[in-house]
Amino acid sequence: MMNKPTESTASTPSISSTSSTTAPELNPPEFTLTDAERAHLALLREPESRFIERLHALGTPRECVDGDTLHPKAQWFLQTIARPADTPESLDEEEALMDTAEGRDAIRRFVDRAWALKTRIGRPMARVDDVRIPRRDGGELPLRVYTPQRRGSEPMQSLLPLLVYCHGGGWLFGSIAAVDRAMRILADEAQMVVVSVDYRLAPEHPWPAAHDDAEDAFLWAVAHASEWGADPAMVAVGGDSAGGHLAVATSRRQLAAGRPLPLAQLLYYPVVDWDRHTPSFHQFGAGYGLDARFIDVMERLVFPDPATRQGPEFSHLRAQSLSGLPMSFVITAGYDILRDQGRAFAHRLQQDGVAVTYLNYGSLGHGFMQRSGVYDDADRSCVGTAQVFGVAVRSRRGAG
Repeated sequence: MMNKPTESTASTPSISSTSSTTAPELNPPEFTLTDAERAHLALLREPESRFIERLHALGTPRECVDGDTLHPKAQWFLQTIARPADTPESLDEEEALMDTAEGRDAIRRFVDRAWALKTRIGRPMARVDDVRIPRRDGGELPLRVYTPQRRGSEPMQSLLPLLVYCHGGGWLFGSIAAVDRAMRILADEAQMVVVSVDYRLAPEHPWPAAHDDAEDAFLWAVAHASEWGADPAMVAVGGDSAGGHLAVATSRRQLAAGRPLPLAQLLYYPVVDWDRHTPSFHQFGAGYGLDARFIDVMERLVFPDPATRQGPEFSHLRAQSLSGLPMSFVITAGYDILRDQGRAFAHRLQQDGVAVTYLNYGSLGHGFMQRSGVYDDADRSCVGTAQVFGVAVRSRRGAG
């Protein structure tokens, strides 16, 4: 862990009007499971020791890279289910699906369900609201606002911090529904109001649509925080994977425009560079979930104009300076193609004078926020990072 004290010029959109509906059944205790889903979840919820036994029965040694041992459930799943299914033919088919509207719709529905099913159900929220706010292009941006039940010693009348959060999915899939359970855990453990952003997806809406939506959500949150029992001076940004890229882009845009910045950044295994030459890119480029082939597809569909890939928002790691960005928590996974760029980003923030905490969860892979219901290490990671972030944000109350 590292602890050190402490570029777009788009105009501010009009974000004064808001529509809201309370959504009381967004987190059902059970899905209507298929027999296959029920069996798979029951299997993954068995004790960790059973999977160590299964790997031993297969004659497979525990996988260890750079001193980190892969979680036995993850190793068993990758070895017996994921990798055998990833034939060249199936990968070609999946890539072809991303080039059709029907195929993308099928993948997105599958992801929404799969992510939710493997995420732990958290404590009840005080309230959950679906909100639609104006986008800068005249459309509407859906948000989901989570207000946690108060816990701890903080006075009930005090305003909570607020976190504007963007989900992962390579800008191609993922939604507020897919991460609904994860956001409830985050709001509850951090004791923060969480605004989950349903930003537009590519290729229907390539860059800069998602980046504009993320910024619009942040500006709306600052303007409307008090309406949700939150402090407008304590608005942070966060995200996982592609959503981490959006969070940093939002901060950099505010910095470039001379506007007030987010109070902090919470970044889970963020996309911050496209360098193919890191050790983790080669070690985990195939067979670990997020692979190099998907990143190629993502780059082609999200950033179709090659000139964009040379722009200031494409690689945060290679920005001329990161000085002035807010306090940051950078969290990586040991078995993730993005591990090394996340680590390098944390070091770069520190070098540029930004207060940063870096945490690496060595037994886990990319996307562990959507495994908290089946991997004990994933659950501990999600709970621990949320709690520490909530404390750190409160320590900044009144700063600046």
